[in-house]
Amino acid sequence: MRTVRAKLVALVFACVAPAVVFATLRSREAERDMLEQVTRRVDRVAPRFAEEFAEYEKNARLALALTVNGARFQQALREHDPVHAARAVERLSDVYHHRVILAADANGTLLASGNAEHGPKSLTEAASSAFPELLGGQPLAGLIGVNFDDGPGYAFVCAEPVRDDDGQVGAVALLTRVSERYLGYLEPKLNADLALRVNGKLIAAAPKHPARDLDVRSTEPALEEVGGKLFAIKTFRPPELERPGLDVEITASRDVTELRDELRKDLHRHLGGLALVLALVLALALRFAARLGGAVRAISEAARSVKLGQYPAFVPLRTGDELEQLGEDFNQMVQGLKERDRLRDTFGRYVTRQVAEHLMKGNVNLGGELVPVTVLFSDIRSFTSISETMEPRALLDFLNEYFSGMVESVLRHHGVVDKFIGDAIMAVFGAPVPEPQDALHAVEAALDMRRRLEHINRAFEARGLPAIRTGIGLHYGQVVAGNMGHVERMEYTVIGDTVNVASRLEGLTKELQADIVLSEDLYDQVAAHVEAEPLKRVHVKGRDRDLMVYRLLRLKSDAGAAT
Repeated sequence: MRTVRAKLVALVFACVAPAVVFATLRSREAERDMLEQVTRRVDRVAPRFAEEFAEYEKNARLALALTVNGARFQQALREHDPVHAARAVERLSDVYHHRVILAADANGTLLASGNAEHGPKSLTEAASSAFPELLGGQPLAGLIGVNFDDGPGYAFVCAEPVRDDDGQVGAVALLTRVSERYLGYLEPKLNADLALRVNGKLIAAAPKHPARDLDVRSTEPALEEVGGKLFAIKTFRPPELERPGLDVEITASRDVTELRDELRKDLHRHLGGLALVLALVLALALRFAARLGGAVRAISEAARSVKLGQYPAFVPLRTGDELEQLGEDFNQMVQGLKERDRLRDTFGRYVTRQVAEHLMKGNVNLGGELVPVTVLFSDIRSFTSISETMEPRALLDFLNEYFSGMVESVLRHHGVVDKFIGDAIMAVFGAPVPEPQDALHAVEAALDMRRRLEHINRAFEARGLPAIRTGIGLHYGQVVAGNMGHVERMEYTVIGDTVNVASRLEGLTKELQADIVLSEDLYDQVAAHVEAEPLKRVHVKGRDRDLMVYRLLRLKSDAGAAT
């Protein structure tokens, strides 16, 4: 008893140190995970910036279109009339209060401007920077350099050529200065502070961005200590701002100092709570050590037998308390382990639901039967071409969605999916549990697969994915059904000439220009229920006589319903 008590107390003490160490390591790991999540957040700034710039361009072009398509504005540019050009620009200025609007004629002469107080030092110079491409008839969106009152700077520009029936008469542009104020405006949208550099020179930075004290501009997410604070940063080059002679860099940052500090406080609180819990557990262990010693010893002996794969009948304790209940629960656990091991040994060899249900009824002797079945092979045509155009993850999701529908058709009509062979499906109707209408069920499953494929293809096409065309071959005959593999790992399957013929019939569907073909052996079984078109006799490799092949059209009941 004293040995058990001493070991139990020692075990509790031994658990204290590892638990504390584990909690510390786990908290630090959680801190690293948190910081990695934050860095991934700045990693997503680049696509968000692209979306924001695209939205900015879209809105600007929509506003410019209202001006560009105005007949009086076109006439003003054509006649070099600054008065009427200014009126149109003023209306656009009422919409964009903090953006500069410039209008120039076909010679590049600036005729009108709006919100000039927010604009560059020389509007004529800004026009000459913004309009050369436009005067060539090409729209413009990007970044240009202009001189502002406080020095050289850069502005986002969105501009459109103005045309009338006789050709281009001028252009109109909308400029937004890249400033601390504008980058601060972008912060809640991008969930990050931005700093913009052009040709290595800092142009502007959001108010909370550490750009001026930041020496490292990593193109990968990184954590940097700046001024006693921790920042997650990443630098990227937005392709939408690429222009000849401009090397544009945007550095995104996020202050994660408070987040890190809070996580460390959580660590201290967690360690304190853990120490309190461990002290309580230790006290309870000392209190109940003497009482548990004998029970633990008895249960330990029984548990050791269970560990060796033996399931003894443990005699329940007669203590009149929870220990007695523990003994009864232990007996129930042993019985459960026996049942679990039996099921594990049985089901570990089988994966098909119908086979598993068959085994649950006690039918474990499945090997070596000669049974009549219908075998169905289905394959995707031109799958190699489809797979070459898709990413692996997208291709896997694509196939899983297709397989889900096809497998549902097989299961719905009492079939067994024997295996998947790449993009092909092999299904069996009649094993391990035969039914009177197995041949008809196979035909119904093939027709159901055809109908489901139509729905799947409509869903694929709606998402811009390629449609699938399949070939299905069915054959009826004798097979050997049973276990294959190793004694420790077996697979229930069927083999024989019937399987080979079904596979080769599926391979002939493309040549015969039919999506579902039946062998004459199967047609003889279901002729009273289906409408099928005889195609021709074909020579199937491995068979001495030619085989008549039929194109499956529909069930006769379906034809009656349609009529």
